[in-house]
Amino acid sequence: MTSPLKYPRPPVELAGAVEAYLYDCAPADGCGVCAALARELEEAKAAKKWSAAYDAAAEVRRNHPHPNRVR
Repeated sequence: MTSPLKYPRPPVELAGAVEAYLYDCAPADGCGVCAALARELEEAKAAKKWSAAYDAAAEVRRNHPHPNRVR
């Protein structure tokens, strides 16, 4: 007797869409905090520390507001 396939098709990969949703952010020009967070984001992505990368991107997007910045 053969066992049924658990996954009849290969998994769907959302390569660019999910990564862009999680890690894209726009640091404000001339802001030292935003620049440091952007460096932290790139270092975390290079080290494949995805939780730290998301935290840095979220900090730039939501928790470090600047006047006149479009969210």
